[in-house]
Amino acid sequence: MKHSDKITFEEYFQSVQTAFRGVISACVALRWMIEHDFELPDDDALKQMEAEVDLEMCDAWAEIYVTALREWLGGQ
Repeated sequence: MKHSDKITFEEYFQSVQTAFRGVISACVALRWMIEHDFELPDDDALKQMEAEVDLEMCDAWAEIYVTALREWLGGQ
């Protein structure tokens, strides 16, 4: 992926991490809705889903970092 010389790796990584968080959040929400017959979650369920997103982000962090680094270096 091409990038401007003005974009630092930190900025690029943050954008990639945000995109991954969005995908993971959507997956966690969809999984919850399927498991609960498409009922809207209450506050406790929302907190539980947020914790699940954080956990999955931790599990995927190394892969996200390496993917971003390879793409960033490939664009230089």
